[in-house]
Amino acid sequence: MELTKKLLHLLLFLPLLLSFTRAMAQQELPHNFSFMQEIARRAAGQQRWTTTPIFTSRHVQREQMDDLVRWLHNNLSSSSYIFDGTEGKPDPFNPLRNHIKTDTLSLLFCHSTEEQIWWHLDERLRKLRQSRLVVYLAAQRNEVALRNVFLKLWSLQFLRVLVLHKQRVYGYTPYPTVRYFERHLDREAEEEHLFPAAPRDLKQYVVSTPAENDLPRVFRLQDKRTGLQLIRGYGYRVLAEFFHRHNVLLHVSNGGQALPIDSSVNMSRITELIGEHQLEITMHPYVGIDRNLGILSYPLHIAQNCLIMPVRNEIPRFMYLLRPFQWNSWLLLLAAVLYVSLVLYFLSPGPNENKGLRAMQSLFAGLAQLLFLSSPTRIYGPSVRYFLVALQLSVLGFVVTNWYSNQLSSFLTTTLVGEQVDTFEQLIAQQQKILVKHHEVEMVLQQVPPHLLQQVSRLVVASEAGEQVSALLSFNLSYSYPFTVERWDFFTLQQQYAMKPIFRFSSVCLGAPVIGYPMRRDSHLESPLKHFIMRIQSIGLFQHWVVSDFNDALKAGYVHLIDNSLGFKALDLNTLRLGWFVLLCGWLLAAVAFACERQHRSRSSSSTTWH
Repeated sequence: MELTKKLLHLLLFLPLLLSFTRAMAQQELPHNFSFMQEIARRAAGQQRWTTTPIFTSRHVQREQMDDLVRWLHNNLSSSSYIFDGTEGKPDPFNPLRNHIKTDTLSLLFCHSTEEQIWWHLDERLRKLRQSRLVVYLAAQRNEVALRNVFLKLWSLQFLRVLVLHKQRVYGYTPYPTVRYFERHLDREAEEEHLFPAAPRDLKQYVVSTPAENDLPRVFRLQDKRTGLQLIRGYGYRVLAEFFHRHNVLLHVSNGGQALPIDSSVNMSRITELIGEHQLEITMHPYVGIDRNLGILSYPLHIAQNCLIMPVRNEIPRFMYLLRPFQWNSWLLLLAAVLYVSLVLYFLSPGPNENKGLRAMQSLFAGLAQLLFLSSPTRIYGPSVRYFLVALQLSVLGFVVTNWYSNQLSSFLTTTLVGEQVDTFEQLIAQQQKILVKHHEVEMVLQQVPPHLLQQVSRLVVASEAGEQVSALLSFNLSYSYPFTVERWDFFTLQQQYAMKPIFRFSSVCLGAPVIGYPMRRDSHLESPLKHFIMRIQSIGLFQHWVVSDFNDALKAGYVHLIDNSLGFKALDLNTLRLGWFVLLCGWLLAAVAFACERQHRSRSSSSTTWH
């Protein structure tokens, strides 16, 4: 009997013992998959997704992961990608974002922030930082490990995140500093977002970046009234306005440092700081950054990058008389004189005895009509046809002479130049040196035609950034310089009042680079800055800022207006060389005509005497 009673008591307590054992085992498991499924089901109720990337550490059992994949497929109609840290480096030309949508939800099961799976999470979810992420930290870990998880998430720039730990749900905000908090989902309404969108107000989050001279994008000057250091340039203005709109504090890391006027920014150093995560973003727009160091923001400009060349091949002033018309126009006018003379010869009234004299008069009359001068001979009783032709010739002469005089007057107020360097072949023929910054030499040579690369490379002179800026600001005509259009629009304002331009924007171009803000990879500022830049471009503030910044740079002494006016210059013999040449040719022809007339008259007299 006693044995039977003990067996009955054992049978009664066995279910309780089993349930207690199961509960204890559930608590000892590093991850509660039922809890994860509950969170996933609630997230799917707010926004569905079709693909779930799952990142697992070695502490997760394969059977549990298979059960989770089946549950996602059967209950949420979601396929899965599983990464367990044994995969190789992802293909940068075929990233995961090509196979999933940005509204996906990713799952990460981890034991600490030192595991290799975090590297795979970072690399696989490139350009997907706006997607949702659920991190499940093993239950055995403490509060320090939990805080390290949030610091790690912020270092990877994940914002829409939930962290599960010991049956609790946590969220976090990095603004103004990293702070995490527990979320009580049972007290929150069902429609309240588990993954709220990134905030517009960053609560005076601090962004630190240096400000160096890089005209016209960024430059520093001193306010003469207050003595304060000011920053100007469209690169600074766009970023400062963006930070103001989003309640971000801009800290200039080298604000107390005095910069020489001919100094220039060292972009290679700044990109290295971005790659080392010592800088989030720089206010200095640039044409590119190594993909392993960072990314470029949405483009501020897509600008042609061409060589600015010294203006050479000045045309002598005595040739200005021929410049109003091209050579084909001069030939056409010469043919017109002969044609008009022929027409007037047959239409002019009068006796036909002296045909030579009549032809000469028609030639002079045709030339006088085209020069809008009165006819050298008096016409008595002209026919209607002669009158109509003379009327048309008067209109033609008026147009030709006025067009010529207007063109010549404008040419005499400036300096004319001939053919300029506009091809790589002409550049090589002229042996024009190109002054390029050290870190931009390779970038420049990549744009040269392959068959001319060796010859052009001999013309490239590498220099420090400050050396190039100094040569440019002093108008060193020994070199040409690679310049983007937006820089040229700024610098060419210096010669807006010049009689003779010093540099010109040539057609020897080196591509059309994208100009944007270098920033760290997957930066949390990338998306809001993109939309802000698009609004700025649609308003058209860039051109306004270029003119305003030029005036500030002019006052600070970075640039100055070129005043190379020719001044008053009397017409000398050299200026009228072409006129003297035409006059001498006229005298020579007149002498020949006079000799011919004398000879003709002497022959006529001798024949009359003989008869």
